[in-house]
Amino acid sequence: MALREERARAKEEKRAAKEALVQKKILLPEYISVSDLANALRIKPRMFLVDLEQLGFENIVQDSVMTGETAALVAAEYGFETKVDTGDGRDLKPRPPPEDPFALPPRPPIVTIMGHVDHGKTTMLDWLRKSSVAAGEHGGITQHIGAFSVKLKSGKLITFLDTPGHAAFLSMRQRGANVTDIVVLVVAVDDSVKPQTIEAIKHAQNAKVPMIVAINKIDVDDDPRRIDAVKTDLASNGVEIEDYGGDVQVVAVSGVTGRGMGDLEESILTLSEILDMRAETDGMAEGWVLEASVKADGRAATILVKRGTLRIGDLIVAGKTYTRIRTMKNEAGTDMKEAGPGTPVEIYGSWKQPPMAGDMVLQAPDETKAQNAVEYRQEIADRANSAAQQAQKELADREEAERKALEEEMEELADGDEGVEAAAIPTGPIIYNVIVKGDVMGSVEALTDAIKEIGSNEIQTRILRASSGLITESDIDHMAMAQGCIVNFNTVIPSGILRRADDAGVKILDYNIIYEVVDALKLQMSELLEPTIRQKVSAEAEVLQVFPINIIKRKFKNIAGVRVRLGTVTRGGQYRVIRDGESIFDGKLEALKQNKKDVNEMKNGTECGMMFEDFDDFMPGDIIQLYENIEERRYL
Repeated sequence: MALREERARAKEEKRAAKEALVQKKILLPEYISVSDLANALRIKPRMFLVDLEQLGFENIVQDSVMTGETAALVAAEYGFETKVDTGDGRDLKPRPPPEDPFALPPRPPIVTIMGHVDHGKTTMLDWLRKSSVAAGEHGGITQHIGAFSVKLKSGKLITFLDTPGHAAFLSMRQRGANVTDIVVLVVAVDDSVKPQTIEAIKHAQNAKVPMIVAINKIDVDDDPRRIDAVKTDLASNGVEIEDYGGDVQVVAVSGVTGRGMGDLEESILTLSEILDMRAETDGMAEGWVLEASVKADGRAATILVKRGTLRIGDLIVAGKTYTRIRTMKNEAGTDMKEAGPGTPVEIYGSWKQPPMAGDMVLQAPDETKAQNAVEYRQEIADRANSAAQQAQKELADREEAERKALEEEMEELADGDEGVEAAAIPTGPIIYNVIVKGDVMGSVEALTDAIKEIGSNEIQTRILRASSGLITESDIDHMAMAQGCIVNFNTVIPSGILRRADDAGVKILDYNIIYEVVDALKLQMSELLEPTIRQKVSAEAEVLQVFPINIIKRKFKNIAGVRVRLGTVTRGGQYRVIRDGESIFDGKLEALKQNKKDVNEMKNGTECGMMFEDFDDFMPGDIIQLYENIEERRYL
């Protein structure tokens, strides 16, 4: 009997051990709330919050959302073996790198032109491809990433990315550096290294992309000393040029006359041969979205193919959208049937929504796989958005609690000490709301980044909406309730929308050059800043003697006998009396006399008597100043 019980107990313990082992393995999603994680770990949520605080988590509540990786680390503290669902079964992933890349066919090198605004990047590219790009750009400044292939005299094919030069296009330029093989850094000989030049250098270095420097505009100034000065500036900013023992080639060129451009082509080809760029022409294609826009014949995306070959009819996924390729065109607008590695191509299709510049493009084997990948990515984005909204709500709740606590403290202070005013509760900066509408998402993204940088500790911007397309009635109605304006970039504003905006009192900033938008927005926001009050002293007098005069019966009042030592004192205006460097009175002049005679003004060097309405405690040596308050508008 005892033996039977012992065997049953051993069997039960073995079964419990197996159950415990099974329970110690859990599958976690990419995002999980604290309460759901507590339930998965079989811990009461309140106790779990206490444990999380001991682990170093701050301001955590049950609705807080963790990433799968963070949740896995927490679960490990409880002895759980975890696996994070990264969507391998649903999402599209790029194929692994080739085992032997040198066995693959060669592809055209991808060269990005970078540099400061107005240093002549587009003019150089015009020379290379013998077409005028700059003439079609507003203000002569490149607005979007342009991609095109050029067949050089040697017969070799090179793909160029023309990145915008203005600081507002920081993210687009950085994205250009991340998909490129070689960077050509353009520096004007008459302007040398500028802030955007330094940014471009950092982007190239961070992306570990080899660089060639083109010192441009030698048709303006070809003095060797100026060229050497540019080289010195480059070296001092971390560019290891060949002249100073480094490996970065420097070529002096002119995009206008073509002088030196052959040397630049040779430098690019030499470096590309050393790098030996290769890629598969078969298999599922991969690439990057350089730009997306809505055109007359449909939604289009400029895509740079990196691996594989894209063909008409292929299904491609970019970010959270996909399409079947309807037509493909090159930079000249010519129809193409296929696009191999290193080829930029404009793709037209029935995109569910426009892709974002910078999205990775992956070919899908069928529509089911494409749809599953997009749905999975949308789920992840929704979770991330939900987590961000929850975090913002928690932050707002904490700030509100702190504000109420401060108000109560101020009320207690006011009740406990009558006659002492409670300190003003800080209200924080002014929020200036902005809606951004533009021709393409690249412009909208660049505008958004630039607008977010505008502001100070007194006034800050907040983007309410940002999208490509025309301004809508909804945008007008939304902004009518908010303090701010709508930024319209490079699109036509319908007359009906203009009338509606005018009726609603909504300001629309309509521009087609980004830095002009930034300047105009700064001007609008500056109007909300409190002006600076500056005091200007226009006259000054020194008290020499004090004379008591009889006003009425036995009532006497002191009058100051002064010498005017600066400007002209007058009957009107604001005066102050200064003693030992401190102002002891501020007010109006009651009387200005010379030999008991009332006068309207007394000039520099004269002596007179001065009497004030509410002050007569003069002492010899006091300084009396006539001043005015001048309001000066402030600017961001």
